[in-house]
Amino acid sequence: MNTKGNQRAVQTENKIKWVFLNLLGEKEISRISVSEICKKAEIHRTTFYVHYKDVADLMEHLVAEMYQQIMDLFLEEGKGMREGGFWRLFELIGRHRAFFRTYMDATGSLKLTYDRLPDALRENIDRIVPVMGYASREELLYHQTFFCEGLSAVIRRWIERGCKESPQEMERIIAAEYKPDTSLFKTGKTADL
Repeated sequence: MNTKGNQRAVQTENKIKWVFLNLLGEKEISRISVSEICKKAEIHRTTFYVHYKDVADLMEHLVAEMYQQIMDLFLEEGKGMREGGFWRLFELIGRHRAFFRTYMDATGSLKLTYDRLPDALRENIDRIVPVMGYASREELLYHQTFFCEGLSAVIRRWIERGCKESPQEMERIIAAEYKPDTSLFKTGKTADL
């Protein structure tokens, strides 16, 4: 295995991604061409095609990496949930807001669905369901859909507002929403709005 050659390939791939992410900050994805990426990355078109089929393929690769990064923010290999996952998520989004804006405009949400969960989590979901307090896998998936769609809407609003709140403040907002005061629902009282 040629380590130097592999290192060069990784550096080239990272350069392509960096140029692409910067271009996303300047224009819509439909207006970004392979030629423009190559020119700004100072590489030949054939080098681009060694790594990706086209701009859409590059975006797909970045999306796959994004999902893995997001899962790594929340899950620690063999140890379970990490603390501070949401502020790290909002830090990541703030650093790459153009990418997330483009992706969410194209898909409507983060699409953190069952089929996108890490294999280890998907394979063990039946054991996770009772531990998390759900009656069935389907109940967990309903909860996941509800939470992820809501989280996507919060992220979209945060990006649209220019990421004004800090990642720590966004984590507090999410935590408050995730564990709301349900006493109003239990007592039948109404809130003064």
